[in-house]
Amino acid sequence: MFLGNKIIKVEILDKNGLIAVSSEKNFVFPRNIESDEESILIVKGAGLREFEKNERVHVISTTKAGDRIKYPGQVTISLDNQLNVRIIKNRETQVLEERRRYFKIKVNEKGRLLFVVRDDETMRYEEPVPIQIHDINIGGVFMSCAPEVLQQDDTICIDIDLFIDYRLNAIAKVLRVQRYPDGEIKGYGCEFQGLTASQEDYIGKFIYKVQFAQRQKEMANELDY
Repeated sequence: MFLGNKIIKVEILDKNGLIAVSSEKNFVFPRNIESDEESILIVKGAGLREFEKNERVHVISTTKAGDRIKYPGQVTISLDNQLNVRIIKNRETQVLEERRRYFKIKVNEKGRLLFVVRDDETMRYEEPVPIQIHDINIGGVFMSCAPEVLQQDDTICIDIDLFIDYRLNAIAKVLRVQRYPDGEIKGYGCEFQGLTASQEDYIGKFIYKVQFAQRQKEMANELDY
């Protein structure tokens, strides 16, 4: 079972179901996963956990679109710098999460509003307006800023610091203005416009970095009990 989207991450679970290896690069996922041929996942790196030959594991692949598929596997090569796992094709393969074109996560990130285009008029700010990002996905953001700054159908330019060394500068359209019951503005639902493949990849990496940290925290809390 392979949903045909770009795989951006693989995880190897040991026999206890714990994440033993997690990699967002330096891996080769088999392209022949749907054929009857032998399919081998190769992960390279430094200081990889070593397994016994023929040890049974599980492989979780994560795609850019948010699909997470779990495969049973068997270790064929295990070194401190390379791990080969044969994907076992049987009924144990399962989709862990249904496909979501734009998987959304809650965040609390700061950003800047640089300019607004409204009715063919561009309003530029001498000092960028501070904004707060409350959730993000590859499709857009939900954000807040000074009341009454934005209106529905505005086109905006925003900066968001996703990583320490990367600033996302993007154009977005305000699709909705969300208000509290008393009428005060809660925030703005915005859709990204014309993202490059590189920008989408950075957003995807940021999302899965946050998700991975959340899963690790949840697993640690479960072990404490």
